[in-house]
Amino acid sequence: MTISVTQLNNYVKGIFDMDAVLSDLSVCGEITNVKRSYNGWYFTLKDNDAAVNCFCYANSSEPVIGMVAVAEGELNYFAKSGSVSFFVRRLAATTDTGAAYLRFVELKQKLGKEGLFDEQRKKPVPHSASKIGVVTSETGAVIHDITNVALRRQPFSDIILYPVKVQGVGADKEIAQGIAYFDKSDVDAVIVGRGGGSNEDLSAFNSEIVVRAIAACSKPIVSAVGHGIDFTLSDFAADKRAVTPSEAAEFVTLDCEREKMRVAMCLERINGGVVSLLESRRQRVLNSCRLLYFGVGRKLDEMQNAVKSDLVRVENATVSLSEKLSSKLEKVTEKLRSINPTNVLQRGYGYVHGPKGAVKSVRQIDVGDSVTVTLSDGKFCARVTQKEKKQ
Repeated sequence: MTISVTQLNNYVKGIFDMDAVLSDLSVCGEITNVKRSYNGWYFTLKDNDAAVNCFCYANSSEPVIGMVAVAEGELNYFAKSGSVSFFVRRLAATTDTGAAYLRFVELKQKLGKEGLFDEQRKKPVPHSASKIGVVTSETGAVIHDITNVALRRQPFSDIILYPVKVQGVGADKEIAQGIAYFDKSDVDAVIVGRGGGSNEDLSAFNSEIVVRAIAACSKPIVSAVGHGIDFTLSDFAADKRAVTPSEAAEFVTLDCEREKMRVAMCLERINGGVVSLLESRRQRVLNSCRLLYFGVGRKLDEMQNAVKSDLVRVENATVSLSEKLSSKLEKVTEKLRSINPTNVLQRGYGYVHGPKGAVKSVRQIDVGDSVTVTLSDGKFCARVTQKEKKQ
């Protein structure tokens, strides 16, 4: 007989519904993998050999990782997904705190006392790592998420994968070897991570060898293990914790498109500021030129008027001086005219020149000397026949 998947699942659900034992159970186990939802909690109840998925509403006791508790409720089979879930009506803790959780706490305290989780020893994570080392599984979604996000944000990113097992026997040693490999390489940052899972799935990242490898690495390390509610010792030792692998990729890369927009906006603001400043300076220069033009014009007018006034004063002074000089010249000319020998001769006087030159005294000539007498219209010669000296 051949039946459909739906028929098979409905048949199994009918068996679950008819079994009275499955509708009222008390199950004891260690609580792991707790996740909060809007109306309650999802968690796993496990022992050494098996585990079951559980759900309880928010009005029940809050499940705590590592706590060993007794869960009372019913086992449900969901026909659509073919999955089994234990619906918990009441949750009660026992005196056992859980061996796995105790080991986790003891190791955390030990490594914490050694300073492996101290904030002051943590290195700054670069915001634009060009070469990124990734320690994770080569088949999981983690490497694909990291690659997609990193190359979308920063296309020049060089992503190097060191493939490891992320759970199971020997996974912790492989992870530690991957970290040590990148410690000696030229990568700018290292991402160590895996996807979500139960506490058992994440146990490799609570391993002492992994924590010590992270603490000893000289490269900045981002831990991206599990989901936001999952914490491992690797998270405490790493230089930065990311809630998802995609967020880890964002931590070590630059959003180039956003940076381009930011730079473009800065350039636009700078350009606007420069244009505004230049316009302000241009207006200031124009105003200065106007003030200078009108100021120089007024100054030139004042200087022109002053020059005109000076010219008038000089002209008046020149005329006055000229008149004074003309008057003085006329007086001098008249005086010279009055003493001009020619004019004297015209009045009947003569000029006598003897052997010894001009005769100014009778003592200069003797009787018998020849003399020349110059008159106004000519001259003549004469001989001295007699001389008489005034008494």
